[in-house]
Amino acid sequence: MNEKTKAKIQQSFLQLLAKKNFIKISVQDISKASGINRGTFYLHYLDKYDLLDQMEEQLLDGLAQQLKELQPEMLLAEADKGNVSIQSVEVFRYIEMNAAAFRAFLSEHNQNGFHKRLKGFFIGHFIGNMLKNERFFQSASVPDDYLSAFATSAFLGLIEQWLDNDLTETPEEMAEMYIQIILFIRKL
Repeated sequence: MNEKTKAKIQQSFLQLLAKKNFIKISVQDISKASGINRGTFYLHYLDKYDLLDQMEEQLLDGLAQQLKELQPEMLLAEADKGNVSIQSVEVFRYIEMNAAAFRAFLSEHNQNGFHKRLKGFFIGHFIGNMLKNERFFQSASVPDDYLSAFATSAFLGLIEQWLDNDLTETPEEMAEMYIQIILFIRKL
């Protein structure tokens, strides 16, 4: 599989998604924007849904790798010292590097459920890592599913606001905000 062609298809698809509803995008539109014929598109993908699924999966796999490194104990230990963990900065750096994909998949033009899928992804991470750590939300007498829904919605909202602000803050500044929000929530 020619990776250069595949990258061009994906880039063109993101550009189309930024302007047009997914339902209204055709394989012909993607092919034309990519400068390829439809046959070449079909060498790489079954259809536009396959393209979307593969791109979302690739994006989430990369995010999972970043989040795997983000350990609650380390995050809190650094926060207690007034520092931001490098792992939290790397999560925001990954989002920054893939901002075009996050913007396109979270946009009003993409109504295929990426927002819900991303929230579910964060809930899985939150329940799997953060809630297991007694120090993280030590005094919360709220059921885990509500606590995780609140925390993940806050984190997703932070990401969406950053994207809406055209990434004016650095990943380091975003990680600092994230830590400050966590510390604030822990004090409630």
